Amino acid sequence: MAELDRLRHKFGLFLVFLMWIHVPVIALVAWSIGRSMVAPTLVAALLALAMQVSWTLRGPAPVTRYVSAVALMGQPALFVFMFSGHPWQMDMHMYFFATLALVIGWCDWRPVIVAAVTVAVHHLMLNLVFPYAVFPLGADLERVSLHAAIVAFQTVVLVWLSMRLVASFQRIEAMSAEIVLANETLEQKVADRTREANAANIAKSLFLANMSHEIRTPMNAILGFSHLALRTDLTPKQADYINKIKSASTALLALINDILDFSKIEAGMLSLEGTHFKIRETIENATTISTVKAAEKGVDIRINIDDNVPATLLGDALRLNQIILNLVSNAVKFTERGAVVLSIRTLEKVDRQLLLEVSVRDTGIGMTPEQQQMLFRSFSQADSSMTRKFGGTGLGLAISKQLVELMGGTIRVDSIAGAGSTFTFTVRLEEGDTLMLAEAADVEKLRGLRVLIADDNPASREILHTIFEGWSVQADLVASGTEAIALLENAQARGVAYDLMLIDWKMPGMDGIEAVEAMRSSETLTRLPTIMMVSAYAREEAMQNASEAGISAFLVKPIDASLLLTEITQLLGQRTGQERAAAPAAHAIPMVAPEYRGSRVLLVEDNEINSEVASEILSDGGLVVELAENGRIACDMVLRSGRSYDVVLMDVQMPEMDGIEATKRIRQAFPSDRLPIIAMTAHAYEQERQNCFQAGMNDHVAKPVDPATLMHALERWLKPRRAEGSGSTAKPAEVPAAADLPAELPPFDLATALVRVNGKTALLRKLIVSFGTNYRGFVATLRGEIDAGALDDARRLAHSLKGVSASLELRRVSEASRQLEDAIAHREMANVDELIERLDAVLQPAIAAARTLSPAEEASAAAPAASLDAAARDEAAKLLYELRQQLSKRSMRARKTFEALEARLQGTPEAGRLAEIRDPISRLDFNNALAGLDAIERHFVDTREVQN
Repeated sequence: MAELDRLRHKFGLFLVFLMWIHVPVIALVAWSIGRSMVAPTLVAALLALAMQVSWTLRGPAPVTRYVSAVALMGQPALFVFMFSGHPWQMDMHMYFFATLALVIGWCDWRPVIVAAVTVAVHHLMLNLVFPYAVFPLGADLERVSLHAAIVAFQTVVLVWLSMRLVASFQRIEAMSAEIVLANETLEQKVADRTREANAANIAKSLFLANMSHEIRTPMNAILGFSHLALRTDLTPKQADYINKIKSASTALLALINDILDFSKIEAGMLSLEGTHFKIRETIENATTISTVKAAEKGVDIRINIDDNVPATLLGDALRLNQIILNLVSNAVKFTERGAVVLSIRTLEKVDRQLLLEVSVRDTGIGMTPEQQQMLFRSFSQADSSMTRKFGGTGLGLAISKQLVELMGGTIRVDSIAGAGSTFTFTVRLEEGDTLMLAEAADVEKLRGLRVLIADDNPASREILHTIFEGWSVQADLVASGTEAIALLENAQARGVAYDLMLIDWKMPGMDGIEAVEAMRSSETLTRLPTIMMVSAYAREEAMQNASEAGISAFLVKPIDASLLLTEITQLLGQRTGQERAAAPAAHAIPMVAPEYRGSRVLLVEDNEINSEVASEILSDGGLVVELAENGRIACDMVLRSGRSYDVVLMDVQMPEMDGIEATKRIRQAFPSDRLPIIAMTAHAYEQERQNCFQAGMNDHVAKPVDPATLMHALERWLKPRRAEGSGSTAKPAEVPAAADLPAELPPFDLATALVRVNGKTALLRKLIVSFGTNYRGFVATLRGEIDAGALDDARRLAHSLKGVSASLELRRVSEASRQLEDAIAHREMANVDELIERLDAVLQPAIAAARTLSPAEEASAAAPAASLDAAARDEAAKLLYELRQQLSKRSMRARKTFEALEARLQGTPEAGRLAEIRDPISRLDFNNALAGLDAIERHFVDTREVQN
C-alpha cells in the first residue's frame, strides 16, 4: 500500500508542523487575554516535543499516531483552561471537534478512538478535579454527558469513514497492482509476439531463399541440358521440341520468381515496370506454353484482338503475360474438348491512357456458384478433388487477382456447371511507342557492356555518363588520354576488359587520336575495346585521321542519345559478325576468346547434374575443368595442393562448407586480383549477391546458367595465357568410338531410349552398362533395408530404380518399382514381399541383358583372352598414369580417359579389373576411384614383373 503510506507520511509531517505552531500561538493568546504565558507555553512545547520525538524515532508508525491523537486533544484542552472565566471559553470547545476530525488524516480508526477517549478523560478530569475551570456553576455531569454523546457520535462517523478510506485505498492498490501486472503481461506478450513475428519473417526469408535455390537447381539442369542437346545432331522435330522445352523452361523460371515473390505482393512491396511491348507478341508467348497440352487433348486455342487495341502498349508485359498464362493454362486443363478463346479489346481511352479488357472463355467443366465463391483465394480451389484429378496449388488465381488490382483493374468469373467458364479482367495501360520499343530492344543489347569515357570537359563527361546510366550500362570516367591508357593497362592487369571506349578529340597534352595510336602501339595492351571518337569539331581532317587510326565511329557534339545508341548497336553488330566470320564452325558453341582458352577452372559444385552441365559448357568453351564437391575440398585444392587455377566458379549453398566461408578462407591467401572467384549459384536475391561480394567474390552468375553469359563473365576476369604455357593444356587421349548397340536388346526398348538421349548410341550403351553394374544386387539391398526397418531408405531405392528404368525404357521394371514405392510410402507392408518378387522377376532379365554389353562380360564370354603385348601395356600404363593425375586433380576429363583405357584393355584379363572404378568415376567419386586405381596399378606391376 505504497500510496497510503505516502499519505500518512505527509500527514505526519503536517502534524509535527502544526504542533510546533501551537507553541507561539498559545503564548500570544495568553498574553492577549492577560494570563501568564509561561505555564501554557511550556505545556504546548511539551506536547509538540512529544510529537517530534515519536515522529523522529518511529515515523508514521502506530505509536506516533496514538501520541499525535493525545497531543492534538491536549491543545484544545489547554485553550479551554486558559479561557476559564472568559466569554469565549465555551467557543473553545469547538476546537475539540475540529482536532478530533483532523485525526482521520491518519486513515486509521485506532487513533480516532484514542483521541475520543482522551477527550472524555479530559472532560471528566476537569469536571471532577477542576469543576470551576470549565463550568462557572461547578460540576455539571449532564453537560459532560451531552458532550460525550456528541463526541461518541462523531467518533463512530470518523471510525466508519476511516475504515472506508482504508478499504478504498486497498481496492485502488489492488487495481493498480492488477493494471501493472496486466501491463507487464501485455508488454511480455507484445515482446513475445514481436519476437515470433520477427522469427517468422526470418524463417520466411530463409524459406524463400532455400526454395529459390532448390527450384533453380533442377531448372539449371533443364536449361543446361537443353543447351547441350541443341548442339548435337537432331532431327528438325527433335530440335523443335528441345527449343520449346528451353523456351518453356525460361518462361517457367520467370513464373517461379514471381511465385517466390508472393510475400512482396501481400506486403504491397511489389512494383510494376513500365516498358514498351507488342501486345500480340506477349499474348502469343503466353499461350505457346499451353499449345502442346491443348493439341494433345484436341483443344483449339484462338486469339481475337480487337482493332481498337494498339499494337504497342506501355506497361508491365511480364505481369500481363503471367495473368494470361495462368488463365489460359487453367482453361486448357479443365477443358477436354472444344476451344479456348482469348479475346482482348479496349473499353475506354483517354488521351494515351487505356482500359483494356481481356477475357478467356473455355468449353470445359464449368463451376457451380458455390465453387466460384472459393476462387481467387490463396491455396484454395473450386473443389478439393481437383488437387488429385487436375493438380495445382490453388495459388495462381490469387496471384492473378492481386496483379490485376495492382494494374488498376478487376477480375471476375462467369460460369455454369458443365457449360464452361469465362474469366474476364481489366487492366490500365498506356498506348506505346513503336520507336521506343525498338530503342528498348537496342538498349537490351547493351546489357553487360563495360564502357570507358575519356573527355577533359566535366560537363561532357557527366552528360555521357548520364546517358549510359539511363541504359543501365556501367561507364568509367577519365579526363585525359594518358589516364585512359593507364586505366586500360590497369584493367588488363586485373583481367577486366572494356568493350567500348568513347574518347574526345581535343584534349590537353595528348589528344584523342594520339592516345588511340599510343594504345595500338603499346606492347602491354593486347586487347583494345571498340573505340568511338566524340568532338565538337566536325572537321574532315579529324574524321580522316580518326579513320586512319582505327577509330570505328566519329560523333559530333552535342551528342544525341538515340544517334549514339544506333551507332553503338551497329558497331556491336559488325563486331559480332566479324567474330562469327572468323570462327564459322563454332558459332553455335559459346567459347572464351582464343587468348583465354586452356585456362584452368576450378568448379565448386555439390550437385552431380549441375557439375556435368557446367563441365560440358566450360570444356566446350575451351577451358580445362577440375571439380570440387564442396567448399572444404575447394580450399584444400587451392591452398594445400600446390595446384594453380586461373578462376574459381563457386556455388554458395553446399554441405560441409558453403561458398561464402570457402571464399573467405581462400581470400586470406589469394587476393581478388590474383585468383578471381565467381559465384555461380541459384541464389539470385540482391542480398545474396552482396553477401558474395562482401566475402571477396569478383562476380556473380545466377543459375540457371546461360552459356554465353558465363563465357562473357569469364572473359572479364581471365588473363590471357602465354604461348609457352600451352603445354599444360594438352588434350587427353582420344577415346575410341564405343561399339554399336545391337539391333534389339530385350527388355530394353532401344529405339525409344535412343530418342531420349538424342540418338547417342555410345551414351545409351554406357547408361545400360552402368545400370547392369549398379543394380546387380538391388533386390538384396532393398530387402536388407526393409528388414532393418529403414523404410524411407527403401522407398528412395525404389524411387531411384523407377526413374532410371523409365529413362532406359524398361517399362515393366519402372511400373513394378512404382507399385513397390507406393506400398512402402503408405506403409502397406502386407503384400510387399509379393511386390519385391514381381520386381525381381522383371529386373533380372534387364540386368542380364545389360551385362552382355559390359566389356568385362564380353571378355569372359569371348575366346581365350588375349594378353597385352609390351607396346599395348606401355600405352595402358600411360593412360593409367594420366587417369591418376586427373583423378588427383578432380578433373572431369577423367571419365574420357577411363573410357579410352577401357577400350584399350577390351578383351584382355585386365579389363575385368576396371569394373572396380567404373561406377565411382561415373558418379565423380574421385576418392574411391583413386583407391580402386591403386589395386589396378599394383596388378599391372605384378603382371609386368611376371612377364619379365
